[in-house]
Amino acid sequence: MTNIRKEITFICTDNVERQCCEPVALEAEKRGYKTKFTGNQFEKCEIGFYLSHVNYPKFSKFSIVSLHDLGQQHGEWPIMWKNEFWSQFDVGLLPSKEWAEMWHNASCYNFVRPRSGCYLSGWIKADRTIMQDFKVENEKIIKEYGIDTTKKTILYAPAWEWDGHQLEIANAVKDLNVNLIIKQFPFDSGVYPWEVKLIEETHEKTRTLGLDNVFILDPKINIFNVIQIADVLVSEESSTLSEAMLLEKPVIAVEDWLVPDSYPNPARRPECFYDFAIKIEKKDLRNTIKTIISDESYKEKVVAYRNENFPNIGNAAKIVMDILDNVLYEANNAVPRIEELPLVPTPNEYKKTVARRKILMKHIYVKKNFVDKNQLLLGLWNFLRCFKNNLKKKLREGVN
Repeated sequence: MTNIRKEITFICTDNVERQCCEPVALEAEKRGYKTKFTGNQFEKCEIGFYLSHVNYPKFSKFSIVSLHDLGQQHGEWPIMWKNEFWSQFDVGLLPSKEWAEMWHNASCYNFVRPRSGCYLSGWIKADRTIMQDFKVENEKIIKEYGIDTTKKTILYAPAWEWDGHQLEIANAVKDLNVNLIIKQFPFDSGVYPWEVKLIEETHEKTRTLGLDNVFILDPKINIFNVIQIADVLVSEESSTLSEAMLLEKPVIAVEDWLVPDSYPNPARRPECFYDFAIKIEKKDLRNTIKTIISDESYKEKVVAYRNENFPNIGNAAKIVMDILDNVLYEANNAVPRIEELPLVPTPNEYKKTVARRKILMKHIYVKKNFVDKNQLLLGLWNFLRCFKNNLKKKLREGVN
């Protein structure tokens, strides 16, 4: 593959995806590669690096795919690749031994397997934690928000804000001698306008409580910086639970905080598959926080899990570039491929799921490249979408 130039384009649809691959860009530049970041999913490139749920690697001469979320497609585990089939890529990257095992067990199906194999790289985003300016950034956040470092700090970082959860945790700690820092996910207002509006309204309600130990942070701040400042993380099912584990922080998962991503169906209970998490109901939140901040032994379980499952912490980008150098340019710094099982016929249910996903990808391609650029077509598209949604609603009401 020596006809491929050393030029990597990172296709990032949001800031979180950019944070996930910035360490690779820095390492690539050290090795003489040119790098570029773009939000254009259809960018033509030499080497394309993809992290989204929906990708178009056919525009790259060589393609790499990575997760953007340690809990990615957790509702579809253990074979999430039926929704994000990796057979269209050249190389796949996985962050942990558990993910590698899950991929290995699914590798008997063709749609799971990248053309040049899948590799255990480690969690690239965590490389940020060993960079020289990481500590400086943390100190800047503490100073900017006036966080009292003599107190224990609780971090609230949910996957979704919903039903007053933020207010519940603010009230739970209001008379404790702790800081509460709030870090919401940086939702795109163009894609999730209702969630952005809800978060803004919740922030205003939180401010009216007048609590001087509550700090609402800019959602664009890298989550690892915020986790490093904290002593305990509270969420429901967010991948921040895993990211806190990587920094040896105890985590609490509130199992009766509903999440609304099943819209238009009712909000559902969260799905937390992490064995290292302390799983509770919201009525026990205050007492659990008090217990954890006074007992260092809770760290032991988290540290043991991290050491067992996550290799290359702080060095994942180097592993990624070793893989790329070897696959493309035979650099003799080979990283072993994850072993693949013998292929078996794909079950019909998986074939149907993959086929539906391909149709969705075609719809997205047509909409972004043709419909969105024509006001008449866009108006017709939106009309038909509203008609379809209203029809579905009437059918559901008729069934009920």
